[in-house]
Amino acid sequence: MQKEQEMMNRHRLFLLVLAILAVAGVSCSNQKSGGKKGASPQAKQRISIVKRGDFQERISATGNLEALVEVEVKSNVEGEIVKLLVDEGDYVEAGQILLELDPKRIIEDKRQAEANVDAAKASVKQAELNTELKRSQLATRLTEAENNFKIAKSNLTTTKAESESRLISAETDIQTTKNNLEQDQLSLEQARLSLNQAKLTLIDNEASLVSSEVNLANAKSERDRNKDLFEKKFVSKKALEETETRFASATSQHNSSKQRVAAQKQTIESQKKTVKAKESIIGTRNSTLRYQKLNLEKLREMRKAQEQRNQLQLDIAKTQLDQTSMTTEQEQVVSEQSKIIAEAGLLRNESSLETEKERLDWTTIRAPISGTITTLELEEGEIVTSGRSAFSQSPPLMTISDLSQMVVKTYINEVDMEKLKMDQLAEIVSDTYKGRIYQGRVVEISPIGVERDNIISFEIMIEVIDSPPELRPGMSTDVDIITYEEKAVLLVPIEAVQGETTVTATAQVGASASNFKSKQSVQLMSITGKTFNGTVTSVQGGQLSISLDSIQRGLRPGLQAFAILVKNQQILDGAATTIKIKRDKYVMIAGGENPIRTPVTIGMQNEVDAVVLSGLNEKDRVMLQNRTSVGGGSPWGGGK
Repeated sequence: MQKEQEMMNRHRLFLLVLAILAVAGVSCSNQKSGGKKGASPQAKQRISIVKRGDFQERISATGNLEALVEVEVKSNVEGEIVKLLVDEGDYVEAGQILLELDPKRIIEDKRQAEANVDAAKASVKQAELNTELKRSQLATRLTEAENNFKIAKSNLTTTKAESESRLISAETDIQTTKNNLEQDQLSLEQARLSLNQAKLTLIDNEASLVSSEVNLANAKSERDRNKDLFEKKFVSKKALEETETRFASATSQHNSSKQRVAAQKQTIESQKKTVKAKESIIGTRNSTLRYQKLNLEKLREMRKAQEQRNQLQLDIAKTQLDQTSMTTEQEQVVSEQSKIIAEAGLLRNESSLETEKERLDWTTIRAPISGTITTLELEEGEIVTSGRSAFSQSPPLMTISDLSQMVVKTYINEVDMEKLKMDQLAEIVSDTYKGRIYQGRVVEISPIGVERDNIISFEIMIEVIDSPPELRPGMSTDVDIITYEEKAVLLVPIEAVQGETTVTATAQVGASASNFKSKQSVQLMSITGKTFNGTVTSVQGGQLSISLDSIQRGLRPGLQAFAILVKNQQILDGAATTIKIKRDKYVMIAGGENPIRTPVTIGMQNEVDAVVLSGLNEKDRVMLQNRTSVGGGSPWGGGK
């Protein structure tokens, strides 16, 4: 309520200012026509004060009031109205009786349905007794066939298990013999390898013996020669002793070689005997293995024959069981068919009885919800038709609306949809109760747009918070949806804010800087041949600063290449040039004889106010633009 009061106060203040300004305008006009010609133009100025307040951004729309919950009451049965207990405009509670239809015909139908149910129950009981007797007889026959089948199956299983055990034992013996044979063969191969190695060793020993004999002969010859020389005193005694030592060593090596050769020959004879013994063992193993394999084949043949006999017995028992089962099932189906038919008849009759009970209940029509009866066009004695089917074309008996929950249905232009969100607050004004503002809340936003007056719009549902009783469905309303709100922000009238665009270029000209001077008119030409007029503001260190006319179109910010012309003569081609475009906002602050131009930064704005981010202070006096400029004067109403 406080917020509502503040908005109304602002509105009254705005109207008061407009009235004062209008009076002042009339006064100025009178002075101009009847007073001195030198009257001050300051009388034309429009001033506003920068102040703090609440800023809102709104979406406005129109719509109609509806009840959020509205139910059409229809009858599920045909009949004559014998009691009508409500009138249009009455408030009813959920479950309250609205009207009663004549139940006589339905009561008779219900009695007949009850009799049919009793007869159907007796038929079901007799069918159950017959079915139980037949089931007992069939069960005995089936049990006997099942026992025969189980015995045959058990015999087959036992035979398989016994023969399988014998086969496994035989296969195990074969595998053991195979493993032993493999070990024997491996041992034989090792013995043969050892024999071959012994033969190679013998060859090496014999070669060593031959070598030792040669060495011995050489050592003996050398010794004998040195003896003769020693006797003739041609060699020293030491040399003679050395040759005798070598002779003794050669003799010892020769004796050792002879012993090794003899020992190796004995080893070879022993290994030959070992090889023959292992070959004999392998021969015995092979004979045993052939016998075991023949025994295994005989066991397999015996197993096959015995299992075939037992399988035949099992097949015969299975056939007898299947035939008995089939016969039992067929006879059981025949036996139970009468029961099923009787039960189906009972279900049909019970369903008919329940239907008649429901129809009897439907002759008393109750309120589905609590609410007000908004439409009612009935009277006692009137015949009503059934509207139970979803495809029924019968009109409703009445309409009940919950007036405690009113909503406004309206449509919002697609351009405003990005601002709209669920649960946003709204202010609602009824055409019936002008001057009163009702609070609302967005509760539904249609996901699909519709075309209305060649414009795509979206249906919006706005709940009226704490719906007052004076609001009725169908009333026309104006709605303002608050899409954005800030409290206690600095505000300036939108009429006080002006915009200005400045375009500057910084060109790298290098040694060509001497061709330019400050305040010189130049042109920038793009690669497409389009030219842009400007004025040199400074020339420093091979860098040229240019102020370009902001009204020109086609410039974009960023680094680009331009040719630079002076008096239509190209001075430089392909100069690297950085374009900067700056869009500034400013206001004119009233003070003294001339207003002061002040840059400002503006945030959110609506049709009336703009949020001041920087540049102004509270209570600053700003000038508003005149709606029309007379005689080419300043838009601010001051001197030129």
